[in-house]
Amino acid sequence: MQETKIKKYFEKKEKRFWSSFVNLFMEQLFFLSASVAVISLFLITAYVFYNGFKLFQFVPVTDFLFGFDWDPVTQKLFGVFPMIIASCYVTVGALVISAPLGIACAIFLAEIASPATQQVIRPAVQLLSGIPSVVFGLFGLAFIVPLIQDVGDVAGLSILAAIIILSIMILPTIISISEDAIKAVPKELKESSIALGTTKWQTILGVVLPASSSGIVTALILSVGRAFGEAMAVKMVIGNTQTMPDFSPQTGFGLLSLARTLTTNIVGDIEYAEPGPHLSALFATGAILFLFIIIINATSYVCLRRNSVKSNS
Repeated sequence: MQETKIKKYFEKKEKRFWSSFVNLFMEQLFFLSASVAVISLFLITAYVFYNGFKLFQFVPVTDFLFGFDWDPVTQKLFGVFPMIIASCYVTVGALVISAPLGIACAIFLAEIASPATQQVIRPAVQLLSGIPSVVFGLFGLAFIVPLIQDVGDVAGLSILAAIIILSIMILPTIISISEDAIKAVPKELKESSIALGTTKWQTILGVVLPASSSGIVTALILSVGRAFGEAMAVKMVIGNTQTMPDFSPQTGFGLLSLARTLTTNIVGDIEYAEPGPHLSALFATGAILFLFIIIINATSYVCLRRNSVKSNS
């Protein structure tokens, strides 16, 4: 009897030991996984900025940020200001097109569409987000560019073609996040509005959209980061010239101009860039993109926090 009790005691002790060991092991494993992500981000950031700052041993910061000429091989000119302008122009243009379409689609899916319709549209939106960017570029090169050529009697490669392609690419981001934000609006708010005699559209415009505004703004901000960082699809349709876009009325205030963005500059030059100022300039261009994305993500985080605070209150 005594031996049985002793045996059970040691068996329980052994189970506790292995249970504690497994718990400790899994805790350390998850911590290691999280650390890998943080360390990777730190190493990438340090590597990009370290190599980018090497450029300023040869070129002043102002000449790099506000210079109009990019000729890194012969004249050693590293101005990226036209590319910054083109990147912002393309991004804002894509947002102007996709924001109303995306928000309208999100409202339709969350408030109006029947379950059968949702089962058709929602997988299509998800599939659109999974299409590789090079496929969008091929679509733009084969369809959008010739269409602009035929309609405007101009070179189809243009900022307008890049805007159209990017507006399609960022639609899934806007639709999915906006839909989640609209669905998160409490039913009590909608029912209270309808009880006051408002129509469904008045409830959507006056109650649902204001209540979900933080989530919708977050969707728009994240889509801006997606559009600003796109390279391959834009490179295939924008023309990739190294000059400031022509904002004259003859070119549709720049829409029909050829241009080069920050991302396409890196993709276009990395193949032949040699170690030295040229390669450092590409890293400095990447650092500008990195800073912009950090600002975008920080802004979206603030919007999400504000939205969660409102929901809890």
